[in-house]
Amino acid sequence: MAVPDAGTADLPNLPGPAGRRFGPPEMIFNHPLAEGTLDNAAQAEARAALDTAEDAMQAAQDALTTADARIRAVEAQQAYLNAAVRGGENGVDLPEDPALVAQFLGTLGAETARLAEELLEAQIARRDLDEAAQDARLAVAEAQQALQATRPFGQQISVIAFDVTVPEATTAEIALDYFTGEAGWNPSYELDLDTDTGAITVDRFVTLYTYGAANWQDVAVTFSTAAPDRARAPSDVASRPARIFEPQAETRGSGGLLGIAATPAPLAYADAALEPVVIVEAAVSPEFDGLAVSYPYPEAVSVGPTGEVLLSFDTLTLDAEQENRAVPRWDDTAFLVAMAENDTGEPILPGEARFYRDGALLGDGFLPMIAAGAEAEMAFGALDHLQLVWIDRSLAEGDRGIFTTSTTQERALAFGVENTSDAEEAVRIIYATPFAEQEDLELDLDLSPAPSVRDLDDARGVYAWDVEIAAGETELVEMEVSFEFPEGQVLDWQP
Repeated sequence: MAVPDAGTADLPNLPGPAGRRFGPPEMIFNHPLAEGTLDNAAQAEARAALDTAEDAMQAAQDALTTADARIRAVEAQQAYLNAAVRGGENGVDLPEDPALVAQFLGTLGAETARLAEELLEAQIARRDLDEAAQDARLAVAEAQQALQATRPFGQQISVIAFDVTVPEATTAEIALDYFTGEAGWNPSYELDLDTDTGAITVDRFVTLYTYGAANWQDVAVTFSTAAPDRARAPSDVASRPARIFEPQAETRGSGGLLGIAATPAPLAYADAALEPVVIVEAAVSPEFDGLAVSYPYPEAVSVGPTGEVLLSFDTLTLDAEQENRAVPRWDDTAFLVAMAENDTGEPILPGEARFYRDGALLGDGFLPMIAAGAEAEMAFGALDHLQLVWIDRSLAEGDRGIFTTSTTQERALAFGVENTSDAEEAVRIIYATPFAEQEDLELDLDLSPAPSVRDLDDARGVYAWDVEIAAGETELVEMEVSFEFPEGQVLDWQP
């Protein structure tokens, strides 16, 4: 059985109909094949068009060759006539009878004019024929490209051979199954937040890519998160006895390896079966099979010469809560953050995404995996009317400055948000305040106003203030902190 990518087919399987038995697959490489033997209808049509174009090009070239011969014949007559006119050894003498001189010269002039006119006609005809030959060569090149676009078999191919055992001669349909690493898919998204309703519209897409010899035309595709090449069996466990040994002297500067464990993303495989269907945009319904999710695409797919095709999946809607989040000291403005729960009943797979707010493009980024039922935060751009403020009052002119000794340091800071809009805004201000874990480091922290949330998301020292800021007003948080530590120690902290 010949398939274009037989050389890279993995785990080929040929289930036989009842009463037929197929032997194990055998790979045969560089099997000779007559040109066009395995053409499908589209390939045969393209090959016939190429043959017709090549015949037309040959006819045009033959006509051009004939025109060149005609021009050479006229030029030969002109050369003979010119030699005769010049006289001399190869020339022609004038008639001795004066009455015949005029007739002789008239004949020479008429022949010269006739040959010049005939040469001009031949050159004009050749110019037209040359243009026709160029058009014919271009038509051949286009026909060759059209044939190559159908990805025909070459004259040497790789095949998968099966021994067939049947009780008697019969006719049956068989289908070859195999895995290929020369195809895959990636999800991508467009997310648009409606700030009035809090709804996030998630348009889902899939990029199907192929880079092998297979010709994906009118293919029924199922996109799956299954990974057939993952480990199938657990690791072996060997005995690990405890031992003691004499301590070794430490060798400074000895190299070591830092092991980084990375969990690879699940490989994506596309199960393909050829069916003649026309591509249209259609909704996709997921199918769950154990740990994997499959998305049968409802229409056939064709992959062009670029090796990629972008397919529209469907649209999901998430209900989100919105938060104006401010992180003074590090950002210049607050940002709009949406918190949503994935209540679609299926996971949202990781992939590239473009983010919109009320239809306006904000930029692109990466959308992480959002499991079914999980919550996710997504940022939807800067809020320029919420300007962030950070002041180191310890350095303010006329103030006491940074108070520090060998065992004490005191700092005073202020941070907050200025609302430059004409409407009141609710903002969450987040700031990492200092804390001490060592017994020898004493810390006294004073915050005004008091934070709304302490140790946000279990991050020690990260506090949040939920504030309402009137139009044109600024809301500040005042922070004073003092440290005491033993003499000879150095404080490691930056405000």
